[in-house]
Amino acid sequence: MSTPQPEEQISPIPAPAVVLGAAGLIPFLFLTGMWLTGSDVSAVVSRQALIAYSIAILSFMGAVHWGLAMTAPSGDQPWRRYFVSVLPALAATATAFIGGGMQFIWLALCFVGLLLYDLYAVKRGEAPAWYPRLRWPLTIIVCVCLSAAALRSL
Repeated sequence: MSTPQPEEQISPIPAPAVVLGAAGLIPFLFLTGMWLTGSDVSAVVSRQALIAYSIAILSFMGAVHWGLAMTAPSGDQPWRRYFVSVLPALAATATAFIGGGMQFIWLALCFVGLLLYDLYAVKRGEAPAWYPRLRWPLTIIVCVCLSAAALRSL
């Protein structure tokens, strides 16, 4: 006999999160494709655009935790939660000081690190139970794109 799960654990991912999350992959896929197959000029532009977009999205993903911290009950470790929410933006900014294909590897590692923190936040009840089901596939696709770009850059 299976144990009933709390409603939050079996709740569906909100449709806007699915649609907009998937739409957010379009620039990763398009820019990676351009970087891998484009002419010299389009490859340079798409490479820079892929880095810039990755930095923006990583910063945005960290900001999710700022929003979750703002809605937390007072005294629910706000310093840790706010602090962690700004780390992805700081880590993304460090990309400017890294050269070559290592930029893409660094960004992929940052996305994986943030996913691990997201899983931790869900386990602690600080993020919705459905969040990992959204983040896993998005992160895998982003990391595949960044890894392909890294291989092209090395």
